[in-house]
Order: sequence, then C-alpha cells, then structure tokens
Amino acid sequence: MRSSLHRVTLGFHMIFLLAFGAAGCGSSGSSESDSSGSSSGLLVGSNTISGSISGQSGGQSRMAGWVVVLTERDTGISRVGEVNSSGIFTISGVRPSVPHGLNLLSPDYLVRGTFAVASETAGKLQTFFTITKSNLPRLIHRGYVVTPQSMDGISLATNTVSDADGDGAPDGTSSLGLVGLSSVDLDGDGIVNELDPDLDGDGLLNVFDSDDDADGTLDVVDTDANGNLVVDTAESYSDQNFRTGIEFLAASIEVHPSTSKTYLTLATKLRSGVSPLSVQVRGPVALLNGSVIEASGTTPEAAWDKRLLDDGASEDGFSGDLIYAKKVLLGTGKAPRPFQALFLQLGFGSTESPVFAEYPFTFPDIDLGTLTFTWNGPTRTVAKVTSSAPFGDLTSYSWSVSISDSDGVKIYESPSVASEMASIVIPDKLLDSGSTYTFEATAQLLDRIPGYPAFIVYSATQSITY
Repeated sequence: MRSSLHRVTLGFHMIFLLAFGAAGCGSSGSSESDSSGSSSGLLVGSNTISGSISGQSGGQSRMAGWVVVLTERDTGISRVGEVNSSGIFTISGVRPSVPHGLNLLSPDYLVRGTFAVASETAGKLQTFFTITKSNLPRLIHRGYVVTPQSMDGISLATNTVSDADGDGAPDGTSSLGLVGLSSVDLDGDGIVNELDPDLDGDGLLNVFDSDDDADGTLDVVDTDANGNLVVDTAESYSDQNFRTGIEFLAASIEVHPSTSKTYLTLATKLRSGVSPLSVQVRGPVALLNGSVIEASGTTPEAAWDKRLLDDGASEDGFSGDLIYAKKVLLGTGKAPRPFQALFLQLGFGSTESPVFAEYPFTFPDIDLGTLTFTWNGPTRTVAKVTSSAPFGDLTSYSWSVSISDSDGVKIYESPSVASEMASIVIPDKLLDSGSTYTFEATAQLLDRIPGYPAFIVYSATQSITY
C-alpha cells in the first residue's frame, strides 16, 4: 500500500560549512580579508555576487523562483540565491578566490542541474571555478547542466569529472531522476574520500549525490557512505558530522500511515563559541508551509516559524546544551520529494540584514510503505506480516515493538532486531492476565546520530487483551 504521502524521501547528503570574512568585490577582481575576530567572522563572508540565468530557449523571467547554490570545493560552504522575476539572483557571503561548484534547484528545491563546461580532454568536464568579478557570466540552464554564456567573470579550476557518454552532462546527473583520515581515494583525484567534495568523481557534489561512493547502496542505508572502509558511526567527519560551525546535523522523517501524518525532526549542535542570531530552515514553500508544532500540555498548536530552538522543549536535550532542534507535523498530504533540498541556516550580522551560513541536504528516492504484525497470546509473540515493506525495496532496517497500558503509559519497548527476524517474543510475566494493552510496531533505518533515525515507519496500533 503506497500513496503520495508514503513516497517520502530523506537521506542526508550534507556538507559542512566554513566561511571567512571578506572585503568588497570589484568589477575586475576581488580582495579578501579575514575577520576571524568573532564567531560570525569565521562563518560568514562579506562579498556579494550577482548573476542572471535563462533557459536554453531564452527567457530569463521564466527562471523566476529557481534557486542557485554556490558551494566551496574545498570547505563545503554553501551560499544560496533565489532568482527574481527578471532572472537575476544575488548571493552574499562569497569568497571569490576559492573554487566553487554551482547547482540549480527548482522552485520546489529539487536538484535540477549542475555547472559543467567541456574540458580539453575528451570525455571530461570541468565543474569548479573561481570568481573574478562581482557579476557572474550569464548562465544557461540546459537540462541537467548549467553552462556559462562566456568565461567573463570566472576562471575554471583544473579539476575534471567524467562524461563517459559525451552528452555534456557529468555522469552523476543521471542519478537525478573520531578516527584519522584514511588513505582511500575512490576517484583517484589525490583527495582522500573524507575531504573530497565529489568522492566518486561523477560531477555531482556529495551534498546532491544520493550515493556518494557509487557502490549501489543509497547513503541513507550505507554504513560506510563515504567509502573509506571505516564504519560511519565510528567517524567524526562522516556525512552528518562537520569540522567547523556545527558538530552534527541530523534529521528524521517519521510516518504514521494509519493517521496519514508525517513528521520532520531537524537537529544540530553548534560548536563552542559559535553564536548566530538565529538557527532556522530554508526550503520549498510547498513542503514547509502549513507545518505546525503540535499542542503539548498547556501549549496550544502553533504554526512553525522555521526556527530551531535550544530551549529543552524542542527535541533538543536540555536548554543551553547547544543542541538546536524542532519536531514539526508537515501539512496534510505533504512529504519530501526525491532530490528535494532543505537548508539549515545560521544567521549572522544584523536582524535587519542577516547573512547566512547554510548547510544543504537532499532527499534520496525511497518509497515508504506499511508495517503490520500479528499477536499470538500463548507464545507471547509479535510476528511481522510477510508482506510488510516499510521501506519499499530496501530490506536493511531494524524493527521493534512497544506496549502501553490502558492509561496510555508505555511499559515496554523491545530491543531492535534486524529485518530478517520475523518475530519478537515479549518477556514472561510482563503482562497481566485479563488486562488490555496497546501494541505498536516500529521500523527504522540507520541513525548515524544516535536518537535521530533517518526514517521511521509506525504500524497501526492494536488493542490486545492478554
């Protein structure tokens, strides 16, 4: 059983962020200064870059609402600009002299293109560039690639990526439908996997690539998503851990098919000394508008203002622990779409004119289905129905059972077992004869950040008298 609600996607292919303060960018070049005397100086720059973009048949105005993302090749910093009604975009906080990649998102924040220029080497493309003027050359959106009309204002970096079929698009675009560094360099570009912004060399930055190491396993279920032969949970620099600005970024999608409710939880931990004005989320209006914070105790339901809080009441641990989080109920029938992106924003500067350091993450293509079970009283066994497919074709998940008493108080939660385990036995003497209990099963994918599984699917509850 599937629906548009259950075709929920989330997989975090995220990038860490590091920005430096910068001076103004002139018409013929740029200069930079380090304003690292404050936490904001370490995370945001002051250069502003403008540009224009059109479709391949012309018409800049037709690109209104699209989103241009500049990402630093070496540090992972991302800056975002929305295209206005004239096809113009402006991006602040840019360091022009460092190499950047560029990606294009649709108004729904779906990944729709990556910058690429033909290299002098056959079968290769160049996807990174430095910026030499305050205005980028006019950009043209051609299917899955974005090309410059000229090289005026940019200088191509020497990195190349593969274009095996010679169609002008990086091979990776076909997918758009606490240890030391290892010595693994998957794409042979001289950059070890942990530091490589495109570790499989397919021209699609890791943040927009649902399978970073090209091993055929989606990152969301891959225990070694960066392919460095170290289990991700043993690393401090994996997909969800970052070297500067924040310690981690976690997200969970929680689906209750029986009630047609889908929840989104986002959480991040700031590094000591980082003091933004705000911690918030940028993303597609179609997905986020209508999201609410459910009523709790005496607190009524409220519309979500897109902010994450460190108040001890937002799935964030306790107040003052530098963890900012929020769990929200998405609007009726809403769920992330394949390759849709969200951005975690740290705001600096002034409340009137903030400058944002942004962490993007995208959603891979995963079908969420249903989880059902049966109860056998004499053997105290909860058996998973064979047809259960909580994550579609993905079978690498764990599941568990929880039991609540007649007052709704949870009295038991089983250990998680692998999906291959067909049943779970409830301990003897836990249940009282003649009493009624509520049983619920839960399936979940990996939680690289403990306590924040990437996906959670709940079964319908069953009222059972023992």
